[in-house]
Amino acid sequence: MPMSHERSLPLPFPIQDEYPVFAIISDTHVGARNSVYPALIRVIDALNIETIIHTGDVINKPGSLLQWKRFFEATGSEKILHVAPGNHDIRFKVSREVYRRFFPSHYYSFSKGDTLFVMLNTVLPRQRSRITGRQLEWLRTELARSFRFKFVFLHEPLFPALPFHGLNVFRKARNKLHRLFVENRVNLVVAGHNHIYRRSERDAVTYVVTGNTGGKLFPFGLVSKHGNSFRYIVATRIDGHYLLEVRDMEGNVTDRFSVVPGKPHSPLSAWPVPRHKSPALLHLDH
Repeated sequence: MPMSHERSLPLPFPIQDEYPVFAIISDTHVGARNSVYPALIRVIDALNIETIIHTGDVINKPGSLLQWKRFFEATGSEKILHVAPGNHDIRFKVSREVYRRFFPSHYYSFSKGDTLFVMLNTVLPRQRSRITGRQLEWLRTELARSFRFKFVFLHEPLFPALPFHGLNVFRKARNKLHRLFVENRVNLVVAGHNHIYRRSERDAVTYVVTGNTGGKLFPFGLVSKHGNSFRYIVATRIDGHYLLEVRDMEGNVTDRFSVVPGKPHSPLSAWPVPRHKSPALLHLDH
């Protein structure tokens, strides 16, 4: 349950309360023996975060109703949850039908103020590891909308940390998608799938591959029970930009960067992240 009190911090910048702090997580693999998802939710609750964006591989066994049940029980009913499905969520027809029980739209967008959030699907039938067909045409329309910030979330990364472990399997389609992002001034693209954290920048688009909170840890394929092996991201709106902090399960910050409209990201000094109550105000457009 979210904490009800507020904690005041001496912050050197103005915080915009109308933009709730949100968490970005990935590859939780609920059902795997080393998934730490329940512990992660306790960490998120302690930060008073109510909105979670998940970049896929929510569960470990595609189509498992039991694992989906465990995921939702751990998440709780008060969270606002957005998911870009992964290959452990949808792999065949039955798992696709199970996923649709919980998430009717395979891809969609929502907005908050001047920020557009786009949730894509890299595991559609006969379109694995690509954004193409109707989804691509829909994406063109969405990205043409007028927003100061445009954030895109998907499971498989365009520029993965591991060779041929993302959309680079189809380089022509990947490059076309990247050009679309550049032409429409997308600020941030976040993916998962690799189980390794990586941040890079291409043509003023910040690309992030999140760490995981369950499943195998690469590059050695080792399964770890140590919480500090896993990562999550806290995103905070600060005046005219977003501050993103990558944290381990002990709260240690392992990376920090900002997203500024029309400008490349720039590292920030060690500012504390506000731990204030964040009203659940994200609004679905689709």
